[in-house]
Amino acid sequence: MSSADRVIGILGLFTPKQPAWTPAEAAQALKMSRASAYRYFLLLEQAGFVEPVAGHRYALGPRIVELDRQIRLADPLVQASADEMVKLARETGGIALLCRLHNDRVLCIHQERGPRAPRFVSYERGRAMPLHRGATSKVILAFLPQARGKELEDIRKGRVCIAYGEVDPDACGIAVPIEEGARVVGSLSVVLPAAAAKGRALKTAVRLVREAGQRIESELDSG
Repeated sequence: MSSADRVIGILGLFTPKQPAWTPAEAAQALKMSRASAYRYFLLLEQAGFVEPVAGHRYALGPRIVELDRQIRLADPLVQASADEMVKLARETGGIALLCRLHNDRVLCIHQERGPRAPRFVSYERGRAMPLHRGATSKVILAFLPQARGKELEDIRKGRVCIAYGEVDPDACGIAVPIEEGARVVGSLSVVLPAAAAKGRALKTAVRLVREAGQRIESELDSG
């Protein structure tokens, strides 16, 4: 394993369940020497990727925040979607979510909150979800080469996925794929209170999400 792989491995250890690590703990987890772990932590600290916290541990540092801002300012998908998401959240009243595929998970990369949004939505920027959970993920999965099954086939034909309570109780997700050329790059969703996602209101929300998704795809193609 190269030094670069080991540094990336250390950064990959930091999770919400264990947000702080000592070099010794990292050495044990990654099966490297303590001396190497201390050296890599020093390099990461000097670059601002980690910083010391209580208990001789390290947490992710301010450089991560800087890079997150850079992504929000420079990501073509976010740039093509930002205005449409503000409009979608305002018109539907829900929470507009923009997600992209990352390895075998779907990651939320942008969010806009409308005036009648559910009080709590756990799918926030930076959180990853499994491919089989929720409309936002399933609508991406349906357009991947490995997609199989009647449900995914129906999603692919209709180019929309509607799911109730799969991520958060009492919430409904309505999602469409975002494609660039012939490749799915993400999804656009709106999350509404489940009680409000019925009848004409549901049909209107589906139409608005579809139209916004089409405009985002046109923007990506023209860029």
